[in-house]
Amino acid sequence: MSDPEILRPAPGKDPSEKPSQGPSLTLLYGLIALALAVAIGLALLIVLPFYRRQ
Repeated sequence: MSDPEILRPAPGKDPSEKPSQGPSLTLLYGLIALALAVAIGLALLIVLPFYRRQ
């Protein structure tokens, strides 16, 4: 359990450096909201001619 190899940091890595946090959730949620708005708009453009015909 007290193996010095485990406690030693890997070469080339700074122990004070934070690991990557991954993609920005704000950007991801913004793109999802934009895609949803575009999909709703396209659906309205498809349905609107049939709605007006009645």
